[in-house]
Amino acid sequence: MTSITRTAAACAAVGLLTLTACGGGEADDILDVVSDVVDDLTSTTVPAADDEGAEATTTTPATAAPGDVTIEDIELSEPEFRMPLTGHPLEDADLIPDRPALVVKVPNNSQALPQTGLNEADIVYEEIINDAITRFAVVFHSQGSDPVGPIRSGRAQDIDLLTNLNSPLFAWSGGNAGVTRLVNNSSLVSLSYVGGYANAYYRRDGRGGAPHNLFSSTETLWAEAPEDASAPPQLFEYLREGETIEADTASVVEITMDSIDVRWEFDADSGRYLRWQKGEEHPTELTGQVSADNVVVLFVEYRSGVVDARSPEAQTVGSGDALVFTDGTVRPAVWMRESNTDPIGLFTDNSATTPVRLSPGRTWVELPRNDPADVMYVS
Repeated sequence: MTSITRTAAACAAVGLLTLTACGGGEADDILDVVSDVVDDLTSTTVPAADDEGAEATTTTPATAAPGDVTIEDIELSEPEFRMPLTGHPLEDADLIPDRPALVVKVPNNSQALPQTGLNEADIVYEEIINDAITRFAVVFHSQGSDPVGPIRSGRAQDIDLLTNLNSPLFAWSGGNAGVTRLVNNSSLVSLSYVGGYANAYYRRDGRGGAPHNLFSSTETLWAEAPEDASAPPQLFEYLREGETIEADTASVVEITMDSIDVRWEFDADSGRYLRWQKGEEHPTELTGQVSADNVVVLFVEYRSGVVDARSPEAQTVGSGDALVFTDGTVRPAVWMRESNTDPIGLFTDNSATTPVRLSPGRTWVELPRNDPADVMYVS
């Protein structure tokens, strides 16, 4: 039911009560007219979303007495199409780019700053690696970046983390023999600098010195996609149009990622979160301070690497606690995932019946160690 119709029904009901109290012939005549209007409004068929997201209809019986009319909120319907990795509603499926997800491994140490492409990515995962620092898995689909980088090596933990992207392109500078074997045997499409693609699309930038000066562009990398490559699936659930968030406010969140102290601050003017690390603004080379529409914190266990015990590996199949920061609010959640081909589900509790939805837009997923003391937030 549209908001205009709902308002008209409410006004008609109020009018009925007023006229009945006044009495008199004119009131009786007007009462008949208003009753007819209320009957018409309350028998109107209105859309409601069924479990599959398609439209269904519900009807309020026209025989209800005017004084018994109640107006209930109708569940907001899910858009028929969304951009897979940002959740932006689309009018037509043809607007979804016909290309695979592209993951670029980007370092996060001082020699690598400022990086390029972080504000153009749909999703960025921040994972702890060896030497107590972090590295980004930067996921592109809806748009690209030229240049993108610097580009560094992958880790075995990337396979479980990224397999749900439907055979994504994996741009990395290479890895040790064990990691290379695991990547080559996975569904990730390896575009390794040391795997025969060095002359095809990678270039040295000249700044910073090797190994922090290896760059490419997303268009050049996408040109290497297999002919049968296809778009990624939707990974998160998103707020429907008009849906509001009932949650505590949280304008600042601080996350300890081993030696990297991360700080996200909600900027009400832009409606986005801005990123600091080690007490300073986190810059990008082309588009200013790093920002995101959502910040999702997944508490995960880290175990010793399967091919290198010095390399920690985030366990992203299973379940755990989570915090979801959207539009200046925080919602405690749980994350669940049965296999690495599944999206990471976010729910209000372990029953997995009520999803926690994100705002449409770009999302950063932080993967701190499973210690609540590593994450603090304030209103």
